[in-house]
Amino acid sequence: MQYALLITGSPYQTKACHTALRFIKAALAKYPNCIKGVFFYEDAVLLGNQLSQPPRDEISLLKAWQDIATQHDVPLYLCIAAAVRRGIINESESQRYELTQHSLAEHFQLEGLGTLVDLMNTTDKIIQFR
Repeated sequence: MQYALLITGSPYQTKACHTALRFIKAALAKYPNCIKGVFFYEDAVLLGNQLSQPPRDEISLLKAWQDIATQHDVPLYLCIAAAVRRGIINESESQRYELTQHSLAEHFQLEGLGTLVDLMNTTDKIIQFR
């Protein structure tokens, strides 16, 4: 069975990203190739900001998700409209808006809602965390 995750809750205001992280770790431990992708939408896109720094006594959610991406080859998608609105841009968007820097974290990619629709159509279940 293949799953896709849809995360909409803010990494700072809700436990959505924490709960999804625990779920994905458990799922991948039992079924290594069961996650086709993770789509971050609404305030959840804040997770993909490479400039955010958690307090030293807290888990780095960014690093934890990046570890999932590298260790299990799970794509991490940020909704491009939600991300750009919140100041999270990649190099090409940076050039498009004539900016000198970008803030998209490594292992995350900006994608449109078509990617979410594709995940919904090509997996057995989509699980949302708010």
